[in-house]
Amino acid sequence: MRSTNKRAMRFLLPVAIALLVSGCGNQAGTHAVKEREPAPVAVGTLVPVRTSGEAGGREVLLVPASSVFRNGELAGVLVVGNDQRITRRWIRIGRIVKGDVVVLGGVDKGELVVGEYNPELGEGVTVIKSPKKTEEAESK
Repeated sequence: MRSTNKRAMRFLLPVAIALLVSGCGNQAGTHAVKEREPAPVAVGTLVPVRTSGEAGGREVLLVPASSVFRNGELAGVLVVGNDQRITRRWIRIGRIVKGDVVVLGGVDKGELVVGEYNPELGEGVTVIKSPKKTEEAESK
């Protein structure tokens, strides 16, 4: 019986060490394959959040009505950060003024929003700006 135990130990010990070194269980190894990022998506227009003065001397933030999307009672815009990635941002909206929506909270002046909402543009998607169209939008 003793020789059987010794044989089993000689077999099991290297197997146990190999399992410990490799990380055991079903966990992924340290050589995980990096997922390929989707190709950047071109957007028609990126528009900066801008301000406009009101009769009371107060400034309000404005975004184009076409950039605002709804999900039930929530309203949002797609903001493009310095890394050219889209972030869905929930905003509080006010009234509509000449095709623009007054934003009461959720974005800051100068941030870039996608000019026309496209449901296919999701969180984290990289966009390609069209400099000409973006400059035209900024000059308005």
